[in-house]
Amino acid sequence: MSRKWIALVLAWVTVATVACTGPQGSAPSGGADLVARQSKTLRMATRDEVADLAPKIPGSSGPNVTKRLFNAFLSLIDSSGTPRPYLAQALPRLNTETWRVFPDGRMETTYRLRDGLTWQDGAPLTAEDFAFAFRVYREPGLGFMGHPESLMEAVLTPDPRTVVIQWRSLYADAGALGIADLVPLPRHLLEVPFAEYTQSGTREALLGRPFWTVEYIGAGPYRVTRWEPGVYLEGEAFDGHALGRAKIDRVILRPITDENAVLANVLAGDQLDYTNTTTLKFEHLPILKREWEAAGKGFVVSDSTSGATTLNVQHRPEYLSEPALLDLRVRRAIAHTLDRPGINEGVFDGIGFMSENFVPDTEPMYQELERVRVKYPFDPQRAGQLMGEAGFARDAGGLFADSTGRRLRLDTIVSAGALAERWQAILADSWRRAGVDVYPSVLSQADSRDVSSRHTFKGLASSGGASEARFLAAEIGSAANRWAGENRGGWSSPEYERLFSSFNSSLDVNERMRYSAQMMTIVNDSVVAYPLFFSIQTRTWVSGLTGPDLGTRGVGLLASPTTVHWNIHEWEFR
Repeated sequence: MSRKWIALVLAWVTVATVACTGPQGSAPSGGADLVARQSKTLRMATRDEVADLAPKIPGSSGPNVTKRLFNAFLSLIDSSGTPRPYLAQALPRLNTETWRVFPDGRMETTYRLRDGLTWQDGAPLTAEDFAFAFRVYREPGLGFMGHPESLMEAVLTPDPRTVVIQWRSLYADAGALGIADLVPLPRHLLEVPFAEYTQSGTREALLGRPFWTVEYIGAGPYRVTRWEPGVYLEGEAFDGHALGRAKIDRVILRPITDENAVLANVLAGDQLDYTNTTTLKFEHLPILKREWEAAGKGFVVSDSTSGATTLNVQHRPEYLSEPALLDLRVRRAIAHTLDRPGINEGVFDGIGFMSENFVPDTEPMYQELERVRVKYPFDPQRAGQLMGEAGFARDAGGLFADSTGRRLRLDTIVSAGALAERWQAILADSWRRAGVDVYPSVLSQADSRDVSSRHTFKGLASSGGASEARFLAAEIGSAANRWAGENRGGWSSPEYERLFSSFNSSLDVNERMRYSAQMMTIVNDSVVAYPLFFSIQTRTWVSGLTGPDLGTRGVGLLASPTTVHWNIHEWEFR
């Protein structure tokens, strides 16, 4: 990259850069103290801005990295996928008094909390806050993620430091509840609003309060101090954090949706200390390696196994614009028109990680799944044969139509973003050449805040990853559960449910792997969704910052989800 080009990019994004530097020079304190605090401020870029800091309300990327900074949970999953105690003093151990399995298949786990835990307003954090959270998360009208609370019978509090969870069935992750599980809520602040909700049935009585945004009180390493929506979110280190006060005093998160603006900020050298995944483009990697990392200004890390991209198929007739998608032959035909090689060349310069498999090739079950699953290579001729079997033939315009002359219509939608829109354009061209009348669209960030849009799409819709729970009937989103489920296509299968029940109740890793392979084979062979690729995701941080983890991050369907920035309280500037 030439210096002239860098200068042009910097000039082009001046407005974006100024907008994203809002809190600099406007900290609560002044004078010498301001200078000292700014010297220990971590400036982070994020792709998306959260609407709230509530745990267990689905975000744009699951348990959002922003929410991790302000919340704390019973355990942390480190970069190797190993659970560590967080709010808990120690984690339950199977076949001890802390994790008992009963003959009838029920369980009981006991978590002993650390001594002296407090909320960020100074109030004690006790076992009652977990029991209260259990009641809140179980309310279907509030839209919280219901797993694994749906597997719990009760949460007991024999004393302020002891949380006893009674399970109605076996659950392998019961001894390491983390960021997406039973996150505590401050009962002293929310008990009255929750009572108002239960009396009125109005969701806004609880979730419409500023508590969940600018007045948020959690137990994470940072406490909210200022929040200018669309500009920045600022937090300061919480003295009472369970694992000790964060070494960096202050954190500023800036939502920057334009990847080129992020690149310019990084190259400028004085705007950003850390960039999260998805904030930079794949093609920025060589530029950063050559112009930034080679000069000793920082570090660039990329990975591919944690960013799966999938096209979900809509299986609910009430939302489908094309009923023929309910025909397995049509879904299989479309599978043979997915031009993954074209995406690899057009988006990833030929070195991407394309996949027909939901599981990355780094996982032990990958080879077994490859051996038994139905294959769908890029083969437009085979697609045409399957369409003929389903009653479609090419019309005068070269597009598939049924016996009445009505053309097959394929509506597709991706979330706004340069990379997604590029691969969507490649697929749309491939579909048209294969004879499919395609109607691509883009879901704006504003529209994505309406969570119903993730479930009511007309044909195919992009999303990330595929866990075992994602295809459960209980995860189907609807107005009744505030569209909280992860089963966005609305597919269900009794056999899948049976296998998941066995998978979820098994405590043996090898046995769980076998069940998982069987479940994903059903999903693959039924063409419930289309895996496309594992994204090359990039993070950067300045050379003076130490602590960001380079580990494996516990990838894979069977691995516990690593908490992004799990050790951020240990990060520091040299």
